[in-house]
Amino acid sequence: MKAILLAAGQGTRLKPVTELIPKPLLPIVDRRIIDINLKRLLNAGVSCVGINLFHKHELIKNHVNTYDRNVHVVVEDVLKGTGGALLNFKDFIDDDFIIQSADVVSDIRYREIVDFHKKHNPMATLVMVRHQGTKFRIGADNKIDRILGYDSTPYTYAGIGVFSKKIFSILPNSAVFTIVDVFRNIFRNKASIAGIPAVIQWYNINSYYDYWKIHSDLLHGRTALDGPKYSSPIYIAPSSNVRSRALHGFVSVAENCDIADGVHLENSVVLPGTSIASGRYQNCVISNYIRIAVT
Repeated sequence: MKAILLAAGQGTRLKPVTELIPKPLLPIVDRRIIDINLKRLLNAGVSCVGINLFHKHELIKNHVNTYDRNVHVVVEDVLKGTGGALLNFKDFIDDDFIIQSADVVSDIRYREIVDFHKKHNPMATLVMVRHQGTKFRIGADNKIDRILGYDSTPYTYAGIGVFSKKIFSILPNSAVFTIVDVFRNIFRNKASIAGIPAVIQWYNINSYYDYWKIHSDLLHGRTALDGPKYSSPIYIAPSSNVRSRALHGFVSVAENCDIADGVHLENSVVLPGTSIASGRYQNCVISNYIRIAVT
């Protein structure tokens, strides 16, 4: 089975950081977002992951080249939208496939949703979570029978699903469209969508708070996401020089940082290449360009 990782977004809500570091390359403690997702997909038995890129595509492409034949990269000339991105992969996909937003990080068990999809054979099987977003009504036998708008039911699409290859025959006749447009077209064509309400560790890295929260949960041991379990809530990358001993709560210092003696850090995330000469920082995401208080 193959997968598609949607990674072309510009990370607008995380500017100005994403003007320098594209969101897929942002570190989550000692791993990049895109590495977490690629390794989880490949470990689940996916043979090759298609990735669409646009913003800062050279940086991401150079990074994923280390995966050799396990990735297939397409660079978009213009953004095609979360649904239009599928147009890049019509010749790449040869069977049912997993699709995932690249800024979603979770502990979803891919094989379980693939097995459900193959057993029931809908046009699409969507993982659903309780969160803000476009809402879906789930009827009998896990079938989604209506898209209800923004805030009518508890469940929204988690950005993870399994699609039939037949989806390419009923995509909207447009160069740019959203994934919700794809879902509406499935209904128009009298095909079925299944929804699986999931109780999972799930993060949509769509704000500074979300980015801060996943660090907090990992370093406090509230989640592991199939990765390392950290022995301390204080993480300092080996390439960073941290002279301060005033580190409290959880602190994540990414690579190539310099933190002077006397700097106070508490419940904060320090982004790569940051130098801090003085000050007190609590509940922050910090770089040379920003000091964002998240709570």
